[in-house]
Amino acid sequence: MKKVKPYSSVSIALIALCGLVAAASNLGASRDALQLLFIATPGSAGLSDVFSGQVWRLITPIFIHFGFLHLAFNMLWVWDLGKLIELKKGVGFYVVFVVVVAALSNLAQYLFARSVYFGGMSGVVYGLFGYIWIRGRYDPKFSADLHKTTVNMMLIWFLLCWTGLLGAIANWAHTAGLLIGAAWAYLGTRSMTPASAADIAASAKDPQLEYLSTSDMLQLEEHRRWARGHIKSDAPYQYDSVEGKLRTIESILQQQMEPAIEARLKAGLDTVFGDALIQETGAQWAVFNDDDNRTPVLMTEGQGITVFPALMLSKMREAEADRDVRELFHGAVRMIRGAASK
Repeated sequence: MKKVKPYSSVSIALIALCGLVAAASNLGASRDALQLLFIATPGSAGLSDVFSGQVWRLITPIFIHFGFLHLAFNMLWVWDLGKLIELKKGVGFYVVFVVVVAALSNLAQYLFARSVYFGGMSGVVYGLFGYIWIRGRYDPKFSADLHKTTVNMMLIWFLLCWTGLLGAIANWAHTAGLLIGAAWAYLGTRSMTPASAADIAASAKDPQLEYLSTSDMLQLEEHRRWARGHIKSDAPYQYDSVEGKLRTIESILQQQMEPAIEARLKAGLDTVFGDALIQETGAQWAVFNDDDNRTPVLMTEGQGITVFPALMLSKMREAEADRDVRELFHGAVRMIRGAASK
């Protein structure tokens, strides 16, 4: 299996620059501190500043953010999507991509909205999203399909922004970034030679062990919330401890659940069991990405072992065995620690 690098050097640099600008401008509240970063000086004629040599203005609006949520939302997606781009295409491509998408999306926003008071990494984020989404669909060798939840989330947010219900949003930058990223990816697949295209079609997508994306983390948190909601009200334990997590599993297994919620039951139990193993052994959540399936797993850094909590609990339940959850748990702990000692 190929393991994704847990960080992107380009993303770290982008996040650091956005953080510095946010601190210097009081999260965009101090416009005086942003005068040299806007695409044009307020009150100037068109792009006269750019044509006079201040070409950095085409890029620098991406570092401006208005408010903490604006900054946090964009940085989360830069972190997630940037790792994939840097892994698949390299640092050089990532840097060029950011520069091109930033310049064109900023230009689109300024030319259509006719205001210099805009900023944010959203245009670049939608460019990254568009590139990974389309490249993953048309190029099996790229092997970085986005989960349907991520695609739906980004497209729904894109449409919501255009409704105006969320306030003043740089929608033209979003639109330009999305179109540029998608077109760049599609043209990249069209430029492949027939021979390479045949090789790609003949080869299966390599499964990968990946670090969690934002949508993965949200799904796991939803599983935890569901599990906590099904703990008996008189249960004398807390979810925060290993013992509490094991007793949570036991409590849920003892309850009669409707068949309609079987999938949620399984996902909730898998997550609680994995959380208990993490707390006991120091392992960490990851995702096993095989084609369209993203299966939460545990991985131990540098030990060459991957644990599937879902497989363990499912086999126990399918066998309808009277096996103790703690026995299963301690067996998994011994396996993880045994691998660590080798």
